[in-house]
Amino acid sequence: MRLLLLTLFVMLFSIAEAQAGNGSFLILKRVYFYINANQTGKRHLTRTPKAYEVVDVTVLNQKSIMYKLIVPENENYINGSGFIVETDSELQKMEMKPVKVYPKVLSIKSNFLDYQLVSPDQLSFTGRQEQSSDFPHITWKAVNFKTQVPNTYWVPDWSGIYRPNKNADWLNQTYQKATRLKMGKDIRQRILLGLVETGFTREQVEMALGAPLKTKQIENGTQEEWQYSSHKVIFKSDRVLRVI
Repeated sequence: MRLLLLTLFVMLFSIAEAQAGNGSFLILKRVYFYINANQTGKRHLTRTPKAYEVVDVTVLNQKSIMYKLIVPENENYINGSGFIVETDSELQKMEMKPVKVYPKVLSIKSNFLDYQLVSPDQLSFTGRQEQSSDFPHITWKAVNFKTQVPNTYWVPDWSGIYRPNKNADWLNQTYQKATRLKMGKDIRQRILLGLVETGFTREQVEMALGAPLKTKQIENGTQEEWQYSSHKVIFKSDRVLRVI
């Protein structure tokens, strides 16, 4: 049964990824960030409740689900160098559009997809220029760059809440609002998972599902219907009467 549920989850994850990206994961418990999905190698302990963007998911040993998260680290920098072909006027026109930096001057036999995108404001010019015999009309400028690069880590499913159709900013803001309003743990968890139940307030429904696509009065104005893409929420006296 566990394997069946995990298989179904991965299928649903794939559908969600195709429709709305990979979603986000909110860490709620003390857990290690692992370099590898099998929980080996370098690890870092995290204690702060926080949501991160999900870039991958895998089932580990038919027992648990592992999420691969993008974890920014302000002090994590790499220094690089390479060559660009853009002239000064071309760089000015590009403004902040990323520039292709190649590790070496290209020849006909080079891999033309081997480059790194770097923002122009992160480039520094060495003054050195080179030519390629295969492309005699192109002048290659040598550059250095410093780029902030986020790490990716794996965490197990038991450490928090996954929301496939919301980004990390939304999940963080919703968690912070639920905490600020001192909502009970069960209600807060349902909201973060996007679940709505009888008795929820309008505010709780909007926190869980977002703004409705359409609203209308029904039952001679005694009830209000909020319409979403996959279901409807019926209110009576400002509380959820039923979900259909």
